Amino acid sequence: MLKRKMFRDIRKNLSQFITIFLMIMIGIMAYSGIKAYMDGMQKTADKFYSENNLQDLNVMGLFNHDDLDSIKKIKNIKDAELKLSITATTDDEKILLLNCIESNNISKFYVYDGEEFDNNSGVWLDYFYSKENGIKVGDTILVKYESMELHEKVRGLIQVPDHLYDTRDESELYPDRKEFGFAYMSINEIPKEMVVFNSIMVDVNNKENVNSVKNDIEDNIENAKAIIKIEDTSSYVAYQGEIDEGKTYVGVFSGIFLFIAMLSVITTMTRVIKNQRVQIGTLKALGFKNNKILLHYIGYGFWISIFASIVGLLLGYFLIGNIFINLEMKFFEIPNGYPSMNNSSYLISLLVIIVVAIIIYINGRSILKENPAETLRTKIPSVKGKTLGITKKGLFKKLNFSSKWNVRDILRNKMRTFMGLAGVVGCCTLIVCALGMLDSMNFFVKLQFEDLYNFDYKLNLKENLSNNELQDLYNKYGNNTSQSIGIEIKDNDGKRESNNILVTDAGNYLRFVDNKNNIKEKPSDDGVYVTYKLASNKGYKLGDEITWHIYGDNKYYTSKIIGFNKDPQNQNVSMTKKYLESLGIEYKPDSLYTNVDLKNIKEIKNVETIQNIDNLKDGMTGMLSMMKTMLVLIIGIAILLGGIIIYNLGILSYTEKEYQFATLKVLGFKDKQIEKIFIKQNNWIAIVSIIFGLPMGFYLTDWLFKTAIEEHYDFGAFIEIKTYIIAAIGTFIISYLVSKFLARKIRKIDMVTSLKGNE
Repeated sequence: MLKRKMFRDIRKNLSQFITIFLMIMIGIMAYSGIKAYMDGMQKTADKFYSENNLQDLNVMGLFNHDDLDSIKKIKNIKDAELKLSITATTDDEKILLLNCIESNNISKFYVYDGEEFDNNSGVWLDYFYSKENGIKVGDTILVKYESMELHEKVRGLIQVPDHLYDTRDESELYPDRKEFGFAYMSINEIPKEMVVFNSIMVDVNNKENVNSVKNDIEDNIENAKAIIKIEDTSSYVAYQGEIDEGKTYVGVFSGIFLFIAMLSVITTMTRVIKNQRVQIGTLKALGFKNNKILLHYIGYGFWISIFASIVGLLLGYFLIGNIFINLEMKFFEIPNGYPSMNNSSYLISLLVIIVVAIIIYINGRSILKENPAETLRTKIPSVKGKTLGITKKGLFKKLNFSSKWNVRDILRNKMRTFMGLAGVVGCCTLIVCALGMLDSMNFFVKLQFEDLYNFDYKLNLKENLSNNELQDLYNKYGNNTSQSIGIEIKDNDGKRESNNILVTDAGNYLRFVDNKNNIKEKPSDDGVYVTYKLASNKGYKLGDEITWHIYGDNKYYTSKIIGFNKDPQNQNVSMTKKYLESLGIEYKPDSLYTNVDLKNIKEIKNVETIQNIDNLKDGMTGMLSMMKTMLVLIIGIAILLGGIIIYNLGILSYTEKEYQFATLKVLGFKDKQIEKIFIKQNNWIAIVSIIFGLPMGFYLTDWLFKTAIEEHYDFGAFIEIKTYIIAAIGTFIISYLVSKFLARKIRKIDMVTSLKGNE
């Protein structure tokens, strides 16, 4: 009998129970989906790194087999392999990072198609690059480097664990897989006179020993110019940074979704139970025990919460999790990406079910404390004359009837109003945040590629050019150059951390900006500049000194910090050419900036690559397109959840006011007048929610950028006025349309049932 009663009650209040189901489902779906895709990225990477034996250290320098043997003898080293990495070109002038190896036991290939590596002829090609350029196994490609030209058969399409996210240099944010890729071949294919290995991959027996092995190599291997942990390489950092960002997103976005959903569920279930007080009194009078009645009403929320959680978990995994991770796998070269559901998603679902059950238990228990005679009477609302008397004073006295009525109703139902405000504020905040992140990223592109970079082309120069060769380039393209130097900075405790120095002699082609994004004057020659974020992370202040040395040179230098600058994508140290030379260090430019039109030029003597500023912008736009897809999904969920919450609160509000509306009808008010009264209060709540939601959206966006974005990036929120207008108008329209829809119910009020039921 009680089961039949529960189904009848659910059918009678179907719209409210559907909203409960949808709110729990959306909250769980958002949390479990984002969590599944982030955990999936981490597990996919861990599996790929482990199964394909990603190296722990990259030792840079010029090496032979004696150096390799010396490194292998160092304690705690499991294995080591020589590698020669050079920047080659193809017959259509595309760029290949060519890696020549003797064996493939470290950073082993994942072969999509073709054969495993051996020391015979042929080339193993980047899978993404080959797909973009229509290259298949068995095709022959031309590989050119200086005087070397090799026609190599493609023997395999591969992905490699230390090439997840390759870009040509630090100025390129997004990999251009059509123009740039990597390739591997046997060292036996290279002419003997060119065989000089420039790196050694080192596999350490235990992660705990990496630092000690690094120090031992520095102390014992003379040719080791730089030793880089795999965690500091750009490919590893880019992928891990994406995961770390997602961990913050899952806590913020899905946390807000769940919070909003739970507030509304609690409000709805509280009202449902209170509206059942007469039925509860009847059950008590018929002899049902309190525990049986409590279990009956707990079942309302319990079963709906269970079904909603199951559907939310399934949709989160198969819909959001799969969509997001498939988007990520288009950007990172890692095989077999899949979402992964962990215990936290099940625990959150269980927590939601328990909270709903507890709320119903508390409300039901408070009613069950009363005796049946009291419970069978409709509870008279607690009305405080002093509180409602506010409409007779001051400005309130001049309000029209509908406004006074709504002010009194709000004061009478503070909790319902607060829940409505909280729900709409949360949705408005999410919409502003999602749109604001796009605005901020677009501003970041402008700052990077228009304000900081004031050139049309960047020429990446070959190493060890003579003065005459440099002068030839200067004569044709100008002498605005820079040099990037890998360094280690030593803190007061003797701890050393990798970084780099940008030495600029580029004039106005490379500009500095302050923390307010204003272009600064020409840098001084008296010391070094540190980026704001690096200074904040390390506690540097103006006038402090940093101690550093160049990789491969044990001589330390001490430099005074004379200023700070903002760099959105690199947190490093900067200095002028003049200051570098004052330290006795030779300036060797590796980049040249020019505005000479190079549109139809594919190759320049002594230049490795030619980069067009427009192509760099396009790369960033490509990365934004992925972000837009994710944010559109978040905006969609926020709008859907907002609409459901507004509808749910409107239903509750209407149900509670049905008696008053019937009374107003008896007093002669027309349906349209009553509808305006009902809509006006919801409009007030929407407007107040928007006023709070807009600034909260800004602060949430700013916090996300400063907290979630990987530490190499530095940009905060920059939200355009039109975004606030869109979010405000959108939120208000949703609220108004839902209110307008619900107001139509006023025309169908059953006067007899509404008025006689409360006698």
